[in-house]
Amino acid sequence: MGAADQDIAVEASLKTTGLGSASAKDDGVVPVIDLSQGTDEEIVEQLWKAATQVGFFSLTGHGIPQSLIDKAFEESQAFFEQPLEDKQKQSPVDMSINCGFEYFAQVRPSTGVADQKESLQVTAREKAMDGRWPSDHFESAAQDLLNASHALANKLLDLLQPLAVPHVAPQTLSKSHNLWSLDGQCTIRFLHYPPQDAETTKALLKEGYWRAGPHTDWANLTLLYQRPGQAGLECCANPRTGNPSEMYWTKVNPVEGAIAVNIGDMLARWSDGKLYSNLHRVRLPEDASKSRYSIAYFAQSDKSTLIETENNPPITAGDYILSRIQSNFEAAKKKKQEA
Repeated sequence: MGAADQDIAVEASLKTTGLGSASAKDDGVVPVIDLSQGTDEEIVEQLWKAATQVGFFSLTGHGIPQSLIDKAFEESQAFFEQPLEDKQKQSPVDMSINCGFEYFAQVRPSTGVADQKESLQVTAREKAMDGRWPSDHFESAAQDLLNASHALANKLLDLLQPLAVPHVAPQTLSKSHNLWSLDGQCTIRFLHYPPQDAETTKALLKEGYWRAGPHTDWANLTLLYQRPGQAGLECCANPRTGNPSEMYWTKVNPVEGAIAVNIGDMLARWSDGKLYSNLHRVRLPEDASKSRYSIAYFAQSDKSTLIETENNPPITAGDYILSRIQSNFEAAKKKKQEA
């Protein structure tokens, strides 16, 4: 079984073990790290502890202006409030380049059913977004947040690399991400979890639906922007790191001015498993009468980047992402056939 298949197998096992649907605690184990306080050595120590023990942390003091984040959310909400047909016309989806508007279409191997969400995916590859920007205002806000997120993710990777991937040259990870290059794979995804009435919510919960089913991210790092008062994100230490019977879900509540950050599968591979790619999900609340909005930035190495590790065979970042897509599709298809 290849690495991608193993990753998918972990997700697919959640339903049979019961871990995927287990309730979450609100115990505050996800640390809040202030990037503006302390020396680089002190910050690295905090980041490393969070990355190796939880896989998630909330980051303050990150330097991204709140006004820039707010503007991106304003444009996101304005887009998603439009009729479905208008959204589809403004940003037509093209799954071959992972771009455009998607509506209740993503099926997780952990659930076998579609996530209850809609999204607009922006892949920062040359010409990928031609004809897919909903408006000039949306493009401007998205580009500003994309650039700021890219710089922050690369800063975090530079801090973590000496411990996580010591066998490669300095800044190898950060230099492997290039926005709008011919083979760029970094993306920013605008997400909307629409409200549901009480009767529909009750039926969806009974059938095992989630706003986003349990999964790991494929990137090196994910930066997630959440809105205060719009909770639902939960994480769990990855079952690959210990005894699944001892694992539990914990809430990653929005923190004012903070960005939730998690390690992805790609960095877990770069690090030969030193870092955890953390399972996470977005719960469908019993009262789903209000929308949830979030924005996720995925720092993914360019397609041509060779991921060289000490314990795994080398693979390009492009082939790695492709293997994840293929494994995810086959697992979801199998679950659908079994249902």
